[in-house]
Amino acid sequence: MFNYMVKSVKRSLKWKLISIIVTILIFTVSTIGISSYIQTKSSVRKDIDHLSMQVLKQANMNLNRYYSEYELAFLMLSNSLEVRDWMRVSSPTVSSELIRNYERIKDNYLNRLFLQYPEVLSVTLYNPSGYEQHFVNTYALPLNYSIKNEPYFSQSKNFEKIKFITGMSENYLDAANQKLKIPVLTLFKQSNDGYLKIDISLTPSQSIMSQIDISNSGVAVVMDQSGTIIHHSHAEEVMGRMDVHIVEAVKDQKEGSIFDKSGKELIIFQTIQMTGWKIIAILPYQEIAKSINYTRNMTIIVAISALIISVLLTYFAASSITGRILGLRKMMKAMQLTSSFHLRAEVEGVDEVADLSISFNNLLGHLEQSIHDHAETRVLQHRAVISALQSQINSHFLYNTLETINSMAVISKQSHIGHVAVNLSNMLRYTSDFKNVQVILKEEIKHLENYLTIMKVRFKDEVTYGIEVPDELMQAVCTKALLQPLVENSIKHGRETTGESVHIRVIGKVMEGDRLLLTVADNGPGFTADTLARLTKESADTQGHSYRHNQVGLSNLIYRLHMFYSGEAKICFFNDPISGGAVAQVSLPLQANLDT
Repeated sequence: MFNYMVKSVKRSLKWKLISIIVTILIFTVSTIGISSYIQTKSSVRKDIDHLSMQVLKQANMNLNRYYSEYELAFLMLSNSLEVRDWMRVSSPTVSSELIRNYERIKDNYLNRLFLQYPEVLSVTLYNPSGYEQHFVNTYALPLNYSIKNEPYFSQSKNFEKIKFITGMSENYLDAANQKLKIPVLTLFKQSNDGYLKIDISLTPSQSIMSQIDISNSGVAVVMDQSGTIIHHSHAEEVMGRMDVHIVEAVKDQKEGSIFDKSGKELIIFQTIQMTGWKIIAILPYQEIAKSINYTRNMTIIVAISALIISVLLTYFAASSITGRILGLRKMMKAMQLTSSFHLRAEVEGVDEVADLSISFNNLLGHLEQSIHDHAETRVLQHRAVISALQSQINSHFLYNTLETINSMAVISKQSHIGHVAVNLSNMLRYTSDFKNVQVILKEEIKHLENYLTIMKVRFKDEVTYGIEVPDELMQAVCTKALLQPLVENSIKHGRETTGESVHIRVIGKVMEGDRLLLTVADNGPGFTADTLARLTKESADTQGHSYRHNQVGLSNLIYRLHMFYSGEAKICFFNDPISGGAVAQVSLPLQANLDT
């Protein structure tokens, strides 16, 4: 039977054609299907990894905000005059002065703290004379409670910064005077030769973890450096211990993802900057495999269905397509040999063969475009990584250095040097905060005044300025670092170039009812014709410019306005017809600060 079929194929061009087409179709569909499956498998893994990382990043930001607010409240209380006075009390004997001091601490700080942060359980003060004072919020403390009995008290002098300590506290009593077991975050540090401790319930921050939903059976965890679970998607796991292999896998890395083959889990993690704890998402591989298996099954079904339909169509159309199919076959072989996706089949007629040629051409086009897009994506990724590496700087070292310069200037009675260091530090803090790309106009003007203060020290009375912005516009929203580059341009091309004194005016007003108009004008020589033509051309390009690392100054400002406001912001440059000085005007949508 088999020999008979072979002889029939050899004698019939139609069957030869059918055999060839079927073979090619099987090869093509299988290759595409396998490649698609492999690519989809990789893409699904990357998408889940990316989605999980974004969810963790949002949770990380929320937790970091909680801890930052707690740290700020701790510092404000520890540095208050009332607490300092209390720390100087030498005798625990009750006196009117001691009572007044107690009431001032409670009225000025603690009532507000308990109101703003109802999760704060208690505040404990311990002065150098051994006297303790406890302030409680929701639950009571036993009469014999003492901070000296806490395990971390003996190591207190080793804490250079505020110590974040977690644990299951049994120190609190409910209304029935029964002991409670509460997961607690403790902030503790030496203060004014004494000690300050704040106990905070972990319930609010635990609610953040409960809201994380990455997959049906995945979990989210926050653990400290030792592997103690601080937060967990399942509240009953709090204060338990994380698996040792997970702790070891993530302890030396800041963020990333790891496939744990032993537990068949995908582990995605980030580090909480404030505390150094790890926030982790653990996804069972079977959750990821569902999408991959579905894609595989659908690929097989579609491929088999396409093959069956193609064989049937080939059989009925073989007699009329012999000539054209040979040409298509020739092109396919050429494509296979050269791997050149720019090749295209010649399309003749309007029947199934023509459709096959068109479809095959479209397929090659999609593959070629996909390869091109993938290559561009990899290039952009590499550029982003390089840019991120180049922009890293130890900001704490820089700020501490500027603070040292300021201290040295104060000691040397060189106040102008200290002013420059302080204003430069403020400018760097303002521009290095990447969390907020929008600020209120008041903050932007404060940043501008820091810069102008430095320029005044440098050029003295040769640089003067006036800021004419109504108080009602100070809460208007604008993009960060908007005015300073314009003023810097006036000084650079005015005083620094010509050596002549320069006066700068910064004007803000409302235009057309819903537009904020900001104007920076000077009495310098104005823009040159070439510069004015270049800036006018760049500002007219509402689509923005392709990002280039050499974009600085006004070109960078134009680019940022176009990218952030999507064409709704307008910027124009011209020379004042009377004074001849340079004028820059920025028009933005008028937005009020929603936080006020």
